[in-house]
Amino acid sequence: MLKRSRIAVLLMTVLISLYSVDVCHAQVKSAQPTTSPKTNKVDRGLSDQQEAISQQFKRFESTLHDLGEYMKKTDPARADLLFRAFGQSKQNQMTVEMQRILQMLQNGQLGDAVERQDHLVKNMQALLALLQSEDRMSEVEKEKQRIQNLLKDVNRLMGQERDVRAATERGENPANLKEKQKQTSNNAQKLIDKIDQQDSEKNNPNKSENKKQDKQEKKSTDGKPQDQKSKKDKSKSDSDSQKSKDSKSKGKTPEKGKSDPKQKGSPEQKQSPSQQQSKSKQQSKSQQQKKQSQNKQSQQKQNQQSQQQQQTPGREEIEQARKEMEKAIEQLEKKQKEAASEHQDDAIRKLAEAKEKLEEMLRQLREEERELMLAAMEARLQKILAQQKRVYSGTLSIAQVPEKERTSRHTARAVQLAREESSIALEVEKALLVLKDEGSSVAFTEALSEVREDVQTASYRLNRTQVGELTQEIEKDIISSLEEMIDALQKEMEKSEKEKKQQQQQQQQQGPPDGQSLVDMLAEIKMLRSLQMRVNKRTRRIEKMALEKDANQADIHQQLQQLSNRQTRIQNATHILATGKNK
Repeated sequence: MLKRSRIAVLLMTVLISLYSVDVCHAQVKSAQPTTSPKTNKVDRGLSDQQEAISQQFKRFESTLHDLGEYMKKTDPARADLLFRAFGQSKQNQMTVEMQRILQMLQNGQLGDAVERQDHLVKNMQALLALLQSEDRMSEVEKEKQRIQNLLKDVNRLMGQERDVRAATERGENPANLKEKQKQTSNNAQKLIDKIDQQDSEKNNPNKSENKKQDKQEKKSTDGKPQDQKSKKDKSKSDSDSQKSKDSKSKGKTPEKGKSDPKQKGSPEQKQSPSQQQSKSKQQSKSQQQKKQSQNKQSQQKQNQQSQQQQQTPGREEIEQARKEMEKAIEQLEKKQKEAASEHQDDAIRKLAEAKEKLEEMLRQLREEERELMLAAMEARLQKILAQQKRVYSGTLSIAQVPEKERTSRHTARAVQLAREESSIALEVEKALLVLKDEGSSVAFTEALSEVREDVQTASYRLNRTQVGELTQEIEKDIISSLEEMIDALQKEMEKSEKEKKQQQQQQQQQGPPDGQSLVDMLAEIKMLRSLQMRVNKRTRRIEKMALEKDANQADIHQQLQQLSNRQTRIQNATHILATGKNK
């Protein structure tokens, strides 16, 4: 619970930062047409606000990193998410952007500041989406499973109603038809109760937890010793009530700390009637104000609860179908089969409408799951890219020293870089498992597989202090592959956002098809093309190495074997895309 609460605090911090930036952004736009003396005051106010936001975000970044370090051993999955968010913030240089905006506001460059603030808000929204992705992914998965189960129930109910409808058309015994229709109507009611229970648990999760705790407490309180204690408590309360009655009957001794209004010289008697009236008026006004504020708060809470409470789509249609079934039962009792069959047709139609709404909800959940997966994958690759760039710069620094002048310190540094490459390989393996579980992307899976091989090769060579041209070229290939994948994922996210906006403008709620891939076919083909070009480039490089006098033939043979295996996998991936086996 502590971990979740602290992460919730982080999310709220990001939300506050987003809101603050939006407010500052709006103020910049409203401040542009003002006169020169007023704009100077406005600019100072905006720069002060921007500086406060910058300091707040710096604290947020440090908290993000510290919390990731704290949770590294207890919850490594969540720590990995926090580190990815921290890496994404550093990759986008968000604190640097805030400082630039601050300088622009101080210099009165409001138009440039607005453009940079737009870009900064987008980066913050992406960071917030990443932090929310873990819990939201599990929620979406659960909701998908729930909707799929409801779809099965609706299909089963439609089949039962169609059987009753066919039996009505065949002219079976009205008594048997009535029983069948009653059973179908009861099944519809059970489905409605199931949906209502799920909605109540979803909208009020705290109530369901409290009910479980109450049940456990009731079970634990059952027993004889506690019954005896309750009896003793009752006897004590009875004696206390009798004592209080006796004290009231006497009525002579006033309570401690209170003055008797009948006694002489009491402060209530000393006050004039006008003062007492003014005091009573003030008290009545304050009470009225308190009541009004309480009423406003209660209304706001009710509005928030009504907005938060969501109903499962299709529930009303199932209820209408049940009512039509009840009408069909009444007509069957009157032995009017034609009228009963009309109500049965209406019930089937309503169930079909409920099915369409549930299918639409399922499509929307799949689209949201895809967007969350794209954002999480993009952030993970950004983290890997930043790590690989650090390793590459370290390799270059060692390579600049001639081999004869290298000391044990350079060897130790190369071994340290090899360990960093091994940690990068673990991160690549995690991302590869995610892509394999998703199953639709072929070229991206192959690209990550090649990145993993190159990372392992670079680690092997760095561990032997081989920091020459081949090692550097392998690390360059890793960086270029990661940059291409990140660019493709970003384009996919932009494309999905544009499609959403177009749907909102056209007021269409049609989701993507059920088998939509993580990335589209064009991105897959581009990735295969870049993989093939990389193989060709590596082949020419090995050819040059083989023509040298002091060439290591064993190393060259190993590199050629890896290229042969890689070429075979590219061919298989192309065949899978061409035949559509990934769909």
